[in-house]
Amino acid sequence: MRPRDLAALELDRVGARLADFAHSIPGKERCRELKPLASRDAAVAALDEAWQAVRLIEEAGDLPLGEFPDIRITLRRASHEGFVLDGPALIEVRAVVQSAATLRAFLLRHAESFTRLAGLPERLRPLPALRTTLERALDERGEVTDDASDELAEVRRTVRQLREQVTRRLDRLLERPSMTELAADKFVTLRNNRFVIPIRTAVAGRFQGVVQDRSVSGETTFVEPLFAVELNNRLLLAAKEEERLVRRILADLTELVRDAHEALAETFAALTDIDVLSARARFARQYRCTQPLLDDAEVDLRAARHPGLLFTERPVTPIDLRLPCGKRVLVVTGPNTGGKTVALKTLGLLTLMAQSGLLVPAAEGSRLPYVTSVYADVGDDQSIERNLSTFSAHVANLAQILAADLTAALVLLDEPGVGTDPEEGAALGIALIRALAARGARVAVTTHYAALKVFGLTDANCVTTAVDFDVERLQPLYRMTYHSVGESLALPIARRLGLPAAVLDAAEHERSADARALSAAMTRLESARRTYEERLAAVEQDARAAAAARAEAERLQSELLGKRQHAWQDELESARSFVRDLRAEGREMIARLERGQADRRALERLVRAQDTAVRERAAAVTVPAMAEPVPAGPPRAGDEVVVGDRGIRGQLLSVDGDRAWIQRGNMRFEVATALLRRVEPVRSVQVAVRLEAAPAEAAPEISLIGMRVREAIAALDGFLDRAAQTSLGSVRIIHGIGSGALRRAVAEYLSMSPYCVGFRSGEANEGGAGVTIAELASG
Repeated sequence: MRPRDLAALELDRVGARLADFAHSIPGKERCRELKPLASRDAAVAALDEAWQAVRLIEEAGDLPLGEFPDIRITLRRASHEGFVLDGPALIEVRAVVQSAATLRAFLLRHAESFTRLAGLPERLRPLPALRTTLERALDERGEVTDDASDELAEVRRTVRQLREQVTRRLDRLLERPSMTELAADKFVTLRNNRFVIPIRTAVAGRFQGVVQDRSVSGETTFVEPLFAVELNNRLLLAAKEEERLVRRILADLTELVRDAHEALAETFAALTDIDVLSARARFARQYRCTQPLLDDAEVDLRAARHPGLLFTERPVTPIDLRLPCGKRVLVVTGPNTGGKTVALKTLGLLTLMAQSGLLVPAAEGSRLPYVTSVYADVGDDQSIERNLSTFSAHVANLAQILAADLTAALVLLDEPGVGTDPEEGAALGIALIRALAARGARVAVTTHYAALKVFGLTDANCVTTAVDFDVERLQPLYRMTYHSVGESLALPIARRLGLPAAVLDAAEHERSADARALSAAMTRLESARRTYEERLAAVEQDARAAAAARAEAERLQSELLGKRQHAWQDELESARSFVRDLRAEGREMIARLERGQADRRALERLVRAQDTAVRERAAAVTVPAMAEPVPAGPPRAGDEVVVGDRGIRGQLLSVDGDRAWIQRGNMRFEVATALLRRVEPVRSVQVAVRLEAAPAEAAPEISLIGMRVREAIAALDGFLDRAAQTSLGSVRIIHGIGSGALRRAVAEYLSMSPYCVGFRSGEANEGGAGVTIAELASG
C-alpha cells in the first residue's frame, strides 16, 4: 500500500497510540511501524490472536510483562570471539531471561485453552543454567560478586585486609603529636591508586616519603610514607589480581551468552512479539474494540468510532457503515461539517487496522472485506512548489490510482471533481466511480453534487446514505440514514450564521429552475422518509412492548407452575408422612397380636380405620386447576359473576338496563351492570400421587457444545435434576470456549439453581475454560 494513503488515513497516529500500551523500546518501535499484513490468512490469524489475548487478560489478568532491555546489540557483540561483555550488559541479558521465565510460567498455566496462544511458551526458551549463573555471579549493579569464584573471594579478602592495614597505620601516624606541624589535615586519601597523607608543602622536606601528588593551590603535598610503600605495592598487586579474575569471570559469562546466542535471540524476539500482542489487547480493552469478520461479502461496520476521535477522550457518537453484497459504491451525502469525511476515513482506517491485526472500535458482528489495497483521495494536496492547484493535485493522485491494480481494492474519494466547474466536476466524479467499480474496486465517495446524488439513487451498483444535520442548532448528528440523500444546506446554514437576507434571497433567485425543483423534491423525499421512519419506530416500540408483555406472561405462568409444583411437593411429603404413620401403627398392632395383647377383632377395626383414613386423605389431595378463559359477551341470568374489584361473587338473577341483581347465599344485592364481570366457577382436579424410584445412576457430565443458549439451559436443567436424584457430588458441564455466551449463561443458571452449591472453571486437566465443574447439594 502507498505510504501517502496510510498517512492520509492516519494509521501512523494509531500506531503511535498503540505504542503507549507497549512496555519495551523494541515493542514500541514495532507498534509505531504498524502496517497491513501481506495476506488475508495472516490478518485473520492476527485478529484471532489479539481477541484471544483480550479474553486471556479478562480471565487471568494482565500478562506479567514489564519493561525489558533491548539486547540485540549486546547479542551481536557477544557473537564475536574474544569480545567480553561488561557487567551492565550481562545484567540486561539476565533481565531478559528472567522476564521470559516469568512470562513462560504464566502462559503455561493460563494459555493452553487458547489455540492461537498455546504455542507462545515454546518460543520463550528456558535457560535455567544461564539464569542461575548470572544471578549468582552479578549483583544488581552488574558488579561481579564474591560468589562468582572461590579464588576471587580469597583475593578480595586479601585486598580488604591490606587496605585496612595500610589505612590503620596511616591514621595512627597522623594522630602522633609530632605530626601536628607537618600534616595539612588528618585524613588518609588515594593518589595514583596509593594511600597517602596530606603534608604541608612548606615543611614537606622534613617528612620522609614518596611524593605522589600536589594540591591545586600548591599548599598541600600528598606523601606516601616509606613504611607504606611495601603495603601499597602489595595492595596494588592484589587489586590487579582482582581485576584479572573479574575480567576472566566476565569472559566466561560472555562465553555462556555466546553459546546461548540463538536461544536468546529467539526468546527476545518472542518477548517483543508478546509485548506488541499485549499492547494490541490492552488497546482493544481501552477503546472497547471487537474482532471483525474479514471476508469478501460486505461492509457492515456497526456502531463504528473513529480512533482519532477516541484518542481525544471526548464522547464519540458511533455510526453504522454498510455496503451490502452485490453493491460496489457507497455515496455519502450531507452538508459541510456534517461528518461525511469522518465517515469516509472511519471506513478506511478501520479496514487498515483490521488488516494490520488490530481489533476495531465497533460493535460485535461487524464485517469487513479483505482488500488488497486502500487508496484515498482525501483533503487538499495543492503544492506551490510543484505548481499544482487543488484540482490538479487531485487529478494527479486519481491518475496514479487508476493506473494500479484495483482488483479487490478499496478506494475513498472525498468530493471528487471539486475545484472545477460543478457540472464538469460531477460528470468526472460519475465517470470515476463507474471506472473504479468496473475494475473490481469498492468505492466510498462523499459529494455535494446533485448529479452525483441522483446517480447514487438510480444506479443499481450504488447505496446512498445521508449524514443527518440539525440546521436549527448548526450541529452534525453523526447519524447515517441509508437509501436517502442529504442536502448540502449551504443557504440555510449561511442564514443561521448571519449572512444578510438580501444576499441569500439573491442567491436563491440565481439558482436554476432545475436546481430548485430538485431541492424541493429532495426535501419532500426527506420529509416522507422521516414520517415513515417515525411510524416504523412506533411499530417497533409496540412490538417491543408486546414482546415484554409476552415475556411477563411467561414469567407469571412459570411462577404459578412453580408454586403449584411446590404445593404438590408439600402434599407429597405429607402423604409420605401419613403412610409412615400408618405403617408404624400396623406394625405395632401385629406385634401386640404376636404377644397376645390384642385379638383379631381389634386388627379388623384398625384395618377399617386405616382404609377410611386413606380414602379421606386421598380425597383431600386436590390442586386448583388453571382458570379457563371466560366466554365472551355480557353476563346473563344464571351466570356466576363478580362485582368490580370488590371481590363480591354471586349468581346473577336479572338485569334491567344499567342495574342488576345478584344472589349470594341468602342475600340479594343491587349493583351497576357495568361493574359485573362473568367468571367461571373454579373446578378441582384430583391428583394421583405416585412415587417413582430414582434412576440407578446418571452420567457425571453433559456436553452443551453446538446448542443455543435456551436449548442448552433446558438440557442442563434436566441433567442436574437426574444428577441430584442419584446423589452425585459434582458434575462436569462441557460448553466450549467460543464467544463465551454459553459459558456466561451456564454460570448465571448455576448461580440460581437450587441443586448447585458452588461452581468453578475447569483446571487444565479437566478441560480448562471450556468446562465448568458444578458442586451439587448433598441429600
